[in-house]
Amino acid sequence: MEETTIQPSDRQMGIGELLSRTQEAVKRNPIMAYFEWGHLPEKLRTISKPIGNLAVLMDEALPQGPEKSAGLRKLLEAKDCFVRAAL
Repeated sequence: MEETTIQPSDRQMGIGELLSRTQEAVKRNPIMAYFEWGHLPEKLRTISKPIGNLAVLMDEALPQGPEKSAGLRKLLEAKDCFVRAAL
């Protein structure tokens, strides 16, 4: 498997680029819709956004397969727990 390096620019993207990448990711992989964070109140967005961004990076970096699907499902479960903890 090809090793993927996350570039510094990936961590410093603007909100427009992040939203665009998330929308593209949803087209490739429907579970990505559950990582969207733009609609959330600021308090919850602070929790959800970094996890959503990580999900986009993993979706782009890893090949489709059962392990990627399982990882994204578990990341989604973790995000949901963290958001509920912030309520």
